[in-house]
Amino acid sequence: MNKVSTTLRSLMKWEHYAMGTGLIPTRRVHSVLAGKHASMLRGRGLDFEEVRQYVPGDDIRNIDWKVTARTKRTHTKVFNEEKERPSLAIVDQSSYLFFGSKQYMKAVIAAELAALAAFRTLKKGDRFGGIVFNDESADWIVPKRSRSVIQQFLRYVSDKNQALTKCKKVQSNLEPLSNALRRVASYVTHNYIISIVSDFTEANEATYEYIKQMARHNDIIIAHIKDDLDEAFLSENLVISDGDKQLLWRSSKKYAVELIRNKREVMQNKFDELMRVYGVPVLIMNTSEPLENQIKSVFKKRKK
Repeated sequence: MNKVSTTLRSLMKWEHYAMGTGLIPTRRVHSVLAGKHASMLRGRGLDFEEVRQYVPGDDIRNIDWKVTARTKRTHTKVFNEEKERPSLAIVDQSSYLFFGSKQYMKAVIAAELAALAAFRTLKKGDRFGGIVFNDESADWIVPKRSRSVIQQFLRYVSDKNQALTKCKKVQSNLEPLSNALRRVASYVTHNYIISIVSDFTEANEATYEYIKQMARHNDIIIAHIKDDLDEAFLSENLVISDGDKQLLWRSSKKYAVELIRNKREVMQNKFDELMRVYGVPVLIMNTSEPLENQIKSVFKKRKK
């Protein structure tokens, strides 16, 4: 039986789970969902990085006298500075995510991922904020280091999640994902961690361009939520509805099947490019099992 929706109380319970999790992207970030991160800035800090030749202006307290004596040239130690990095979550609660053929609706998995991201950030002492959107509107939270801010953000998430149960029709020809990304792209500068949680049904060319723009100076993590029936349109006959009318979908209709297949191939190619060029990890999440199990599975794969 599907978990159709979630509540603020349920989302707040993710706080106890948050300390034991963290998803690791391919770039120099120690946790996908937040925390203290090794900065690209060089300076006096906690982590030794390398020894290089001294240049005027370097702190003489960092001179490595052993290497200097051996090479007959002055060398200095360089450190990685530990630097706080704010985290932003972009959370999709549009009508396309009010779908799930197994245990959970896509929107529920998205909401729980938002809660996990928020509490991981808080526990690591960084600032958290973000934007949660549906077909009609978007709610924005400026990143702050505050449990009350996280509670307010998750209230926005739960409110929009609950609103989906009253939704009569799936809205089409909208661009809420791209609009949310545009707003975030106009806000962030550099060294942010940005988590994008969606099924990317409404992704368009602008969607990927905004992600590329932000990925140049920030770390992006994509959580792509899928359902088993997403692939069924390519191979099965189905009865589908928009909440008002029903129709029989026949997989033998090659033109329509090709449209879906082509759109998914474009999405996959874009994700592959983001991973290859910008180091953006794409995490596949499903509606068939609890989020806790999926997170554990991610850890297990990364340890191998």
